[in-house]
Amino acid sequence: MDGKDKPLTSEEKKLLGVKLMWFKRWKKFIDAIPNQHPLLQPSERPAGSSNVFFYRLAAFNYGSLAEQWFTERNKTYKKNFSEYLTQLYSMLIEPELRADGTLAKESSGVQLQSLDLKKINRNYSEFNHVLFREGFLDLISVHDADNKKCRAYAAPPEILRKGIEKVFLSKKEKQALVKSIRVSKKPDQTSKKPESICRYFSRQLKKTKVDLKHFEQMEIEVGQLRKLYPRVVRFRQGKHDLKINAKEGRFYSTYISAPKMLRKLLRWDGTQSMVEGDVAGSHFHFFLEEMTDPKEREEMRKDLLSADPYLAMCSNPKGVAREDLKGSSHQFKYGSRLKKYPKMNDVDWAELRRRKRTLLYREGLFFRHISKKYPKFAAAMAGMKIFGKNQKSKFACGIMRKEAMVMVHMAGERCMKEKLVYLPIHDGFLTLPKHYDRVCKVVTECFKQATGTVPNIRQK
Repeated sequence: MDGKDKPLTSEEKKLLGVKLMWFKRWKKFIDAIPNQHPLLQPSERPAGSSNVFFYRLAAFNYGSLAEQWFTERNKTYKKNFSEYLTQLYSMLIEPELRADGTLAKESSGVQLQSLDLKKINRNYSEFNHVLFREGFLDLISVHDADNKKCRAYAAPPEILRKGIEKVFLSKKEKQALVKSIRVSKKPDQTSKKPESICRYFSRQLKKTKVDLKHFEQMEIEVGQLRKLYPRVVRFRQGKHDLKINAKEGRFYSTYISAPKMLRKLLRWDGTQSMVEGDVAGSHFHFFLEEMTDPKEREEMRKDLLSADPYLAMCSNPKGVAREDLKGSSHQFKYGSRLKKYPKMNDVDWAELRRRKRTLLYREGLFFRHISKKYPKFAAAMAGMKIFGKNQKSKFACGIMRKEAMVMVHMAGERCMKEKLVYLPIHDGFLTLPKHYDRVCKVVTECFKQATGTVPNIRQK
């Protein structure tokens, strides 16, 4: 809704009053439980356990919650709820935790499709309804992704601050979990007649194997395993699913759509580890064309050359983590400019805003800091109406297409001619250690040719 919001009716005000009263009770309940310091409780992996773990709330007994909320249901239903809550909350917690064990400043939620939740338990919608009602789950956004409804869920930070613990599954529990994970039986989605650049990537992937020994030993969160395991199986089957998306021009493959951990498991010729390079602030090189102020554009060029563009663009704010700025930058680049999310009525939006479960565009962490240094650029971005029904507007696709032209086609074709190992990952790449320096030079020259700027490439 872009115009002025309509005033609330008397019925809506009454409903809002009821919700406000409920929220005050919920807040009183939460405040009665002390926050934990450190947030992530110290723990060790028990002897004989598996390498798979989940994050759980230290202050709540999931079984007791099931007994309290489902008094008339049988034991099996309550047990299923406890298991569902265990896996769902672990998936919601994992991206919120920073490397130092603290919570991220802002949450964009975890995007989950109904099919993903149904794989955990077919009663997921009933369970979610109760979690919403009891204040244990938030709905951040709703959109369509590839013609499938996708929702971004989040765990209220007030609950997470009560403490989180890491729990490892037994080997028997891991076996049962792996058995429940569905692996696609679809044939390889690679085109029968791929263009030359895809044939180059395909030849390299056929020489690349997954290190299963490392996969069995690395510690992995249960939600990540659910995403990673099917990709590992497909990759080992030689199903690399190569394609160049027609809409944004990006290159996609099994190793890109899988969690980042898969890239750590890839071995050239089955033995050599690969290294990953990342172009810091890649998209901002292509935003220079959107900057109408010459002084701001020139200043941005300097920031993109700095050791960390995200910190530099925001004038190195004190007490703000780089990870938080980078995460919030996605909202700055492509987030909704609408005053409220589609299909959300005035009452629900007012309650959501009161509970601080979502941020308006100009309230974002990255926007607040970058607007001080680049006021004209920030104002122009805020004024753009780029929200698409599937969250990939023409503007966003245009930026991605320009990036793909450099990273996939220009750099890829040069590496192909020089017989270098090069596998693109949107704003980064995989290569061999002995090829890394040369690939970085190729990518740098391609950026210079396309944008006139020199990128900062970091080895991950």
